[in-house]
Amino acid sequence: MVTSEEHLMNLVVNAFGREMEVYAYQVNVDNYTTMLDALPLGPWPERLQDYRATPIEQLPVDMSEDDVGLIADFQYRDRITGLLRTEKVEQGKARRVLEALKSQIGDDYDNLLAAHKAVQG
Repeated sequence: MVTSEEHLMNLVVNAFGREMEVYAYQVNVDNYTTMLDALPLGPWPERLQDYRATPIEQLPVDMSEDDVGLIADFQYRDRITGLLRTEKVEQGKARRVLEALKSQIGDDYDNLLAAHKAVQG
């Protein structure tokens, strides 16, 4: 039989894991946001629209290197934008679970979490 103290400690351990998960998602959000700053803004150029889903190795061999680079940048921008959205959604889910754990742990959450972190070293 699990004691109430063991149950509480299990909740704290799980909450710590969720805090780390939320943090990891934030690292990815920050990285993707920074990466997007270096990629093109706005809509795809009209002349390149047909190549949105074309793998780089399948682009016409006579296409200019500048256009190949631009297509690659726009494709990468679109991929990073999708990844950024996914990270934000998943982070929101992790935050909801963390809040549920916090509500079960109660008012002593911060102290219990600090004690658990101290043991982790």
